[in-house]
Amino acid sequence: MAKLLVLPGCQNTLGGTTVSLSLMLKGFEQCGISEQLCVLVKSNSLMERYLRQVGQASYLQIIQEREFMKHALHWVSQQPKDYPLLLENCVVRKILPSLILAAPALRLSGRPVYHVFRDQTRSPKLLGNLARKLAFACLSPRAICNSHFTAAHVKSLVSEIQEILYPPIDPQRFNDSPATSSPPANLQPILNSGARLMLTPSRITAPEQVNDKNLRSLPLVLAQLKTLGHNYHGVVIGEDASPGQSLTRALLDRAESLGVADRFTVLPATFAIEDYYKYADVVVTLAPREPFGRTVVEAIACGVPVVGSNTGGIGEILQNFAPEWAVDPNDPVAAAEAIVRLTADLSTPTTLVQGRRWVETYCSAVGYARAIARITGLVPLNASDRLRSGDDNCFLAPTSGI
Repeated sequence: MAKLLVLPGCQNTLGGTTVSLSLMLKGFEQCGISEQLCVLVKSNSLMERYLRQVGQASYLQIIQEREFMKHALHWVSQQPKDYPLLLENCVVRKILPSLILAAPALRLSGRPVYHVFRDQTRSPKLLGNLARKLAFACLSPRAICNSHFTAAHVKSLVSEIQEILYPPIDPQRFNDSPATSSPPANLQPILNSGARLMLTPSRITAPEQVNDKNLRSLPLVLAQLKTLGHNYHGVVIGEDASPGQSLTRALLDRAESLGVADRFTVLPATFAIEDYYKYADVVVTLAPREPFGRTVVEAIACGVPVVGSNTGGIGEILQNFAPEWAVDPNDPVAAAEAIVRLTADLSTPTTLVQGRRWVETYCSAVGYARAIARITGLVPLNASDRLRSGDDNCFLAPTSGI
């Protein structure tokens, strides 16, 4: 029985790769083929801790060595050649040399190689872009992209884009059922103040990054809401890896300079983000080049309206059910006005119902697992009736013409 060998590139960030991988495992469990999965993780990484915490330790192959990617690829080379290799967003610069060195042996072995792209795979530096082009030219993987936006940016790196799959979310965590516990303690003072909660789950990144989260616009949105006479409190929840959390301090200083320091809070990342969605009045995410927009689908699944960028993966998602909630990410006035408008709009609940149906259809863990099993040939078509029953719900469209 063939196994799908999954090798994630980024293992110490609580982001889309970690969460999507965990949900893919859950989808395989629900399809009854979880024994055909093996995930290579670095010892003591955040990814290992996360997957153990959610009860998925049995799928893990722990790599202890410091040069993780080098030794992980060596371990893969010792496995049967008909075991397909699924590289999960292996685009970080420091792992590219290991991919380049391993590529000839992988190509000669005939092992099927796939790569899931979860971002634009761009670097602000010429050398970084050249290294990525060389790595993927050598590997020549069949690509799976998390959005049309991502596909448009990576098509120059790969010879074939196999399919576009929207990543799955967990309906047991993200749903519109009433909260069954008290609000998180760090939200209590905000909720007790009577302010509406404007939530932004996001890593705290520097403005010059390719995938800039544009968090500096949030204090401007709050200032405009204050001018319009609306009492909103903005809460950003996310990891700040900058030295001394300098990026967080810069955001707080910006809020103070705009007179909204009492309406703006930055909280650390949490595994239990769903507990915060339950108490949000609106989610605001203005990243101009977000590859997918997991925050958008999580919020919609929880019944929370979203004001988001009309660009990137965020705009791509909102265009399917709420194009009127998409705004220019560099126009905080338009964002504030959209928040006021959707709050007063009697059709907002209907739009949320349509949005939840869309999420259920295109962000299903089972649908995602079925599609991955089909794409990688993990289950032969003549023996996969149980996987082919129903649609591959997360499948978007053929990639021809991308």
